[in-house]
Amino acid sequence: MPFVLARSVLVLALALTACGGDSKTAPKADDNKADDKKAETKDEPAEAAKKPRPRAPNSDKARMPDPKGRVVVLGSLAGNLAATKAALQAAGAIDDSGKWTGGDLVVVQLGNQFGPSKDEKATLELLDALAEQAKAAGGALYRLTGENEILNVALNFKDIVHAQGFKDYAKEKSEDPRIDDLPAVQRGRAAVLASGGPLAKKLSEQKLVLVVGDSVFAHAGLLDEHVQKGLDTINDQGKGWMLGEIAMMPDMLAVPGPARTPKLRGNEPFCPTVDTVVEQLAVKRLVIARPAAEKIDAVMCDGKLVRVGAVTGDASGPAEVLELSDGAVKFVPVPAAAK
Repeated sequence: MPFVLARSVLVLALALTACGGDSKTAPKADDNKADDKKAETKDEPAEAAKKPRPRAPNSDKARMPDPKGRVVVLGSLAGNLAATKAALQAAGAIDDSGKWTGGDLVVVQLGNQFGPSKDEKATLELLDALAEQAKAAGGALYRLTGENEILNVALNFKDIVHAQGFKDYAKEKSEDPRIDDLPAVQRGRAAVLASGGPLAKKLSEQKLVLVVGDSVFAHAGLLDEHVQKGLDTINDQGKGWMLGEIAMMPDMLAVPGPARTPKLRGNEPFCPTVDTVVEQLAVKRLVIARPAAEKIDAVMCDGKLVRVGAVTGDASGPAEVLELSDGAVKFVPVPAAAK
């Protein structure tokens, strides 16, 4: 009888162990899970706090991948090949032969690649080649659409095209009725640049506004009304018009838009607008091109508005490029000997 009783006790003990009945060890896994959950909950807000979330609608496609290192910004090029090369060399982007040596450097060009220079076509070809080389090296060359690009697609060539700029495309033909009333010397250029034409299609790949790292970039300015409309909407409208999918030029490519608005270009910009824009987009600053003919300050609105001069220099001073690194803003002069 004692043997039967002992055997029953042993069976009961084994059954309790199999069912997790050991009160000292069974809850331990649950305790660990609870601790893990607390740790996860604690880490999530800390991680989210590192990078503020944008409140602007419809702006995801305008955001480029975070740069791995430096960001360098070039102002208007106006088709000037020598000045463009000098600026890129000062930025550490190219060597003497014009090949990309910037590695993971990100270059943002603020529009107006086109302009009244005899080297305009060669400048555009250089930028195309460098964009491919930069991408292969882990860097990037982003080109914004400026006022000169818009005017060219609109076939408004007055004062922004060198005579050589018409000769370069003289052999191009098109049956587009929009070019029939243009002077004969302009028709070849118009054939490639009219919306839907081959060069206009290439320009459609550029954006009017983009965000890189902790900065937002536009050619002329960015207002609260632009942010509320949506950066992606504005960029998509520009793309559609240049592709010929939208017949009439959208308002955001006309004077009210980011490539042509004059509201942030003088020495008295409306800083509350800049404050709103950077807050809505969760960035530190707005970077735009500086008008060549006006003598204005480069940095205003408590550092939230930064304006970069043309690569040839302008009324405000000699040629320079803007470097953004580790949250700091620095203007780098372009050596005169490099021009």
